[in-house]
Amino acid sequence: MEVFTQKVAALKEIKERPLVGLALGSGAARGLSHIGLLQVFEQEGIPIDVITGTSMGALVGGLYLSGWEPDFLGKFAKAINKQHIVSTLDFVLPPKKGLIDGYRIEAMLKRMLKIKNIEALPKPFAAISSDIATGERVVHDNGDLVKGIRASISVPGVFVPERYAGRLLVDGGVVDPVPMDVLWEAGVDIVIGVNVMKRPTAGAEPEGLIDVLLNMTDIMGFKIFENQPLNEAIIIEPLKEHHIGGMEFDKAELLIELGKQAALKAVPQIKNRLKAEGGLDANHS
Repeated sequence: MEVFTQKVAALKEIKERPLVGLALGSGAARGLSHIGLLQVFEQEGIPIDVITGTSMGALVGGLYLSGWEPDFLGKFAKAINKQHIVSTLDFVLPPKKGLIDGYRIEAMLKRMLKIKNIEALPKPFAAISSDIATGERVVHDNGDLVKGIRASISVPGVFVPERYAGRLLVDGGVVDPVPMDVLWEAGVDIVIGVNVMKRPTAGAEPEGLIDVLLNMTDIMGFKIFENQPLNEAIIIEPLKEHHIGGMEFDKAELLIELGKQAALKAVPQIKNRLKAEGGLDANHS
């Protein structure tokens, strides 16, 4: 993550206030709530200087930094229906390293992402994936943005792993579901972590193989998140009281609204922290 750290250090020299970093967590469809969060932060003038993302968090963060306005992202997400989802799933028959090949999703990402190279994004960004052979966290902070996001969203068993830079990569949620640690390691001052994982709950049984695999990743990720030192991070959990499945993309409107509500509740805490550290000015520069 050398490039990421260097970009954060360079930004620190320019800004005359503490840097604010946003860690967008994994959660498949539930990650659409990140969009509502971004909408509120823009409306409220909350400065976001640096973004890290895992899985759906990497996708939303990458789209946002490549030029997609949060409101437009919201309209796009609400227009997605089950037919659209099915059209992007290129199933592998017989399944080998995953049920879904991922070529169609990669092609869609190439069409959607206005900026193709991570270094060219206007703010420091890192997508997180996991090396399925070694269990190592992989920080995508330079090179091909599409490949970095494709690796980060590759839920084990669901997607064929992404082979990139000599590694076999899967969903970052396996090792780092809410990548606040990457922000701390780079020296970001104020860290906001967004957890949208499904909490393990009795009676909320998954339906179908993909749901089982998504639940498995959520359970592992949630255990990691629970045991992660939070330091002084501001934690936002839009879906804490809601049990929404990882494939329920048709609930985009609800998910975005829940993201908005959670962000609005967190805004006073964030602004107080910024004021306390001399980081909230009239221009929010």
